[in-house]
Amino acid sequence: MNKTIPFKKAVDHPYFGLVCFVALCFVLPRYGAAATMLGCAVVLTVCVSINPGRFRRRSGSLTAAVTLVVAMWAAAAVLALLSLTGWLTP
Repeated sequence: MNKTIPFKKAVDHPYFGLVCFVALCFVLPRYGAAATMLGCAVVLTVCVSINPGRFRRRSGSLTAAVTLVVAMWAAAAVLALLSLTGWLTP
């Protein structure tokens, strides 16, 4: 018998939300804004890709969710680029 937990079940588990909350609020800010922003983008991307039904509108469109994911990744990339070039002070 296969005793592995499917990834969708792990994302739906309440402890996944707790781990993400603790990581995004307490662990990642120690490494800077870029790490926190990248962490937020990763968590949102995982949630949208695993459970797209939760992010659909009444018409069945995922446009708003995908737009938000793209905006999060763009903001994370800009923030990481600014931090690597030295425009952001620690």
